[in-house]
Amino acid sequence: MSPETKPRLTVGIIGVGSNVFNMHRPGLQDDLFQIVGVNDIRTDVGEKIGAEWGCPHYPDLTTLLAEAKPDVVVILPPHPFHAAMSIEALNAGAHVLVEKPIAVHVGEAEEMIAAAQRNNRLLAVNFQQRLRPEIVAAKRLIDEGRLGKIQHVDIKITWTRPAIYYSQVAWRGTWNGEGGAVLMNQGPHELDLLCHLVGMPARVVAWTRTIAHKIETEDTVQAMLEWADGPLGSVHISTAEAGQPQRFEIIGTGGYLAISSGSIKFQRFERDLLDFIITSDNPFSAPEMIEEQVEIASDGGDHAAIYRNLYAAITEGVPLAADGITAMRGLELSNAMTYSSRRGIPVEFPLDRAKYLALLNELRGQHR
Repeated sequence: MSPETKPRLTVGIIGVGSNVFNMHRPGLQDDLFQIVGVNDIRTDVGEKIGAEWGCPHYPDLTTLLAEAKPDVVVILPPHPFHAAMSIEALNAGAHVLVEKPIAVHVGEAEEMIAAAQRNNRLLAVNFQQRLRPEIVAAKRLIDEGRLGKIQHVDIKITWTRPAIYYSQVAWRGTWNGEGGAVLMNQGPHELDLLCHLVGMPARVVAWTRTIAHKIETEDTVQAMLEWADGPLGSVHISTAEAGQPQRFEIIGTGGYLAISSGSIKFQRFERDLLDFIITSDNPFSAPEMIEEQVEIASDGGDHAAIYRNLYAAITEGVPLAADGITAMRGLELSNAMTYSSRRGIPVEFPLDRAKYLALLNELRGQHR
């Protein structure tokens, strides 16, 4: 089917006044989509964006759904609104693309997934980094078994944020407004990629700290992870540090993989490490490492790629790049890190939903 004959999907957008809306513009500008309604809590901003796109500004989601009847609803407000808005849109028969994180706590995410399944609609989550060329290449190497048995994963992420970042918007860095800070705002992409590439851990021990910012919630997290089949890992994410923005390393018995923004490095061991350890006659040796060139695509990993995938998923049945079920894993990991630190205990998965919600409500109550 040529692009000229492909049907356009109608789209309603909630939260067009958010900064992230500008990142969605390239995907929405594709001729495969037609915006038929927008909404924002700031009416003047919503009306301005509506006029720009030639569509009405609606006073709320309910009215937009009833009058515009969009095929897809894009949900961009802060994440405490994600669950209720997504469920309402799904119940009205629309597919949903929701910004990350999927929700504030994993119990909400499960309700969203149930609504999508009940209404036979798609629930997509904007984890566009899964489509970064280097991530696609890394996933391929892992799935092909090129790393052998994975032994260790190490993630170090720096998202430096000055104090003005938190002070300019009242809900940032609060328990009632975000349900966390670095774990709920900057960290979701990395936690999602961790689960996307290596799978869901079995156990986590974490320490959340507020090092530099005058906020209720954490600006730094350190966690140690264990997977059921043996690998160990560590995660460090902070808005209170500077330096290397991203380091993602995965070590297996077959080789070493390093991922950073826009690049990937793979060094293959000349033979499997476990075999080498058993058979080497040199007590101080290590297997030879052979660097291999990894082909990666020239583009991808942006919001436009998410929209192309969403269109193909709705019209052709291809898998979503990030659906609700897989997107929930990083949120569960985030919730577990908070619970582990606040309760001072290791957490095994699945996370006890009721216990986490009780903790979250306790923290919210302390800062009303």
